[in-house]
Amino acid sequence: MVWNGCWRVALCFDNDMASASKIITRSLAFSYDKKTLFESIDLELPEHCIAAVTGPSGAGKSTFLTVFNRLWQEFGGGNVSGTVLLRFADGLVDIYREHLPASELRRRVGMVFQKPNPLPMSIHKNVAFPLRLAGHRKRGEMDHLVEKALRKAHLFEEVKDRLRADARALSGGQQQRLCIARALMLEPEILLLDEPTSSLDARSCGKIEELLDDLKQSCTVLMVSHYQDQVRRVADLVFEMTDQTLIRSA
Repeated sequence: MVWNGCWRVALCFDNDMASASKIITRSLAFSYDKKTLFESIDLELPEHCIAAVTGPSGAGKSTFLTVFNRLWQEFGGGNVSGTVLLRFADGLVDIYREHLPASELRRRVGMVFQKPNPLPMSIHKNVAFPLRLAGHRKRGEMDHLVEKALRKAHLFEEVKDRLRADARALSGGQQQRLCIARALMLEPEILLLDEPTSSLDARSCGKIEELLDDLKQSCTVLMVSHYQDQVRRVADLVFEMTDQTLIRSA
């Protein structure tokens, strides 16, 4: 059976586990310039949950996130071994053995980085950018989709009167929610968040945390955070990266 030109993976795992899990890894390992960052990671994450990864700086948490959208390949010098299966609406896909283009993978696995990165353009154009890049040109429909994404990110009411203003003029917390809205434009099934509140004040952190609880209704969230209080508030599952592997926290 073909999935967007790619053969679906022939399952060698238990069928019940495969049908219930959104993200599955087996013996996952990553090394960079011959240095092992993590290894022997077996993970199963259900759909519509928030899973948080904690651990000391330099443990490989951010790199771990990039394994799921193959972003690490853009930088070179790294090597992945083991199996990574993602269950999309179309079926379960082995993202390292199937010929799945990176662009298609990243449409389905969105990512938001630690530091907000609004593009040098208006708020509206920032949010619309992923669809514009994909060739979407219908203005009326685009306006509706931009508003929908901004509402999902709990930002529309704050910016509805200045959608044509430079996005870089927004506050730090607003910029981060803008970046989340931009990621949501492609309706990802999995969303990766790398320290999404590390540079924000308490009020902005609260808004992001409120948003996270809503996001898991439409996608599975895998996030890195070093704020233990935050993790306890928002995460359904918590893991610690330590001694080059991932351990489930109580």
